[in-house]
Amino acid sequence: MNSHTSPAIELRGASKTFRTPSGGLHTAVRDLDLTVGRGEFVAVVGPTGCGKSTTLTLVSGLEEPTEGDVLVAGEPVRGIGDKVGFVFQQDAVFPWRTVLSNVMAGPRFRGAPKAEARE
Repeated sequence: MNSHTSPAIELRGASKTFRTPSGGLHTAVRDLDLTVGRGEFVAVVGPTGCGKSTTLTLVSGLEEPTEGDVLVAGEPVRGIGDKVGFVFQQDAVFPWRTVLSNVMAGPRFRGAPKAEARE
């Protein structure tokens, strides 16, 4: 499949395990299969701790799966890309920066020159 015919988002057997502060392991998502088609609207609903946010961090590239595959537009997710936007549950701004400086932060972190990020 190419990027025009492949699903928008696809998780195949995706799992994510975190190390706890005490040194143990916590599995936040286990063996998740999920396909979201192009133009499809999907809501993920569940109780606190069921893996909703972890799933989003896998799709966005903020985290890597411990096992399985995560694809966006048919391509494996390899870090933070330019095809996915992510809105955090809580503020994720730098309170000491202006609104413009906060908006410019993403492109600047990805290596864009200051003038391009400002634009």
